[in-house]
Amino acid sequence: AFIIDLDSDTADKFIQLFGTKGAKRVLCPIPYPESVTRFINCEQVLGENVMNRGNYYWEVELIDGWVSIGVVAEDFNPRESYDRGRLGRNDKSCCLQWNGQNYAVWFGGFESVIQQPFFQTIGVFLEYSEKALTFYGVKDSKMTCLQQLKVSRFKKGQFDAFQNKINHQFPSLFSFNLKPAFFLESVDAHLQIGPLKKDCVSVLKRR
Repeated sequence: AFIIDLDSDTADKFIQLFGTKGAKRVLCPIPYPESVTRFINCEQVLGENVMNRGNYYWEVELIDGWVSIGVVAEDFNPRESYDRGRLGRNDKSCCLQWNGQNYAVWFGGFESVIQQPFFQTIGVFLEYSEKALTFYGVKDSKMTCLQQLKVSRFKKGQFDAFQNKINHQFPSLFSFNLKPAFFLESVDAHLQIGPLKKDCVSVLKRR
C-alpha cells in the first residue's frame, strides 16, 4: 500500500487542491506561488512521493469529469507544450484515461482503448522490478484488470502497434525515479486519492 500526498508545487493554476488528497479543475486560475516544478500548459498535478524500487499500490476515486491517472519520470519538464506535456503523450509518462465514454491507456503518444464499464475506484499497481504497471477497476473489494503495461511477446500472426511501443520503449521508463501523476482534462473534473480497500491489498500480496 502506497500513501500519496499531492504536491501543491506541481499543480497547474487551474487545479484546486483539497488538502493533500483531493484535486478539482476550476475555471478561475489560482494564484499559486512561482515554482520550477509547476505545470503551466497542462492541468496536471503530481504526488510528492518518489518510486524507484519495489511494489506500490494506490487507489483513486473518480468523482466527476475526464481524468487520467498514471506515472511520470521525476525529471519530466513541466513546461512542455500541451501536446507533449500530457500524460501518456510522451515516453516519460503513461496513464489510464477516462474520457466520459470509455477507458484508454496511453504511452508514447499511442492509445489502446479498453472495453470495460465505468469504475469509480481505480487501483494502480506499479511493480518496479518487473517493469510493469497494472490498472484495476475496483468495486465491492473485487478487482477487474483493465490493462497491464509490460513487455510481452506477440503470438504468431498477431501484431499490435500499442504493444509494440510498450515492448520497445516502456522498460526505459523504469530507469527514472517515478511519481504518481494526475491529469484533470475537463472543467470540473474531480478526483480523490483513495482510502485503500484492505481486501485489494491482500489480493495483490497473494499474486
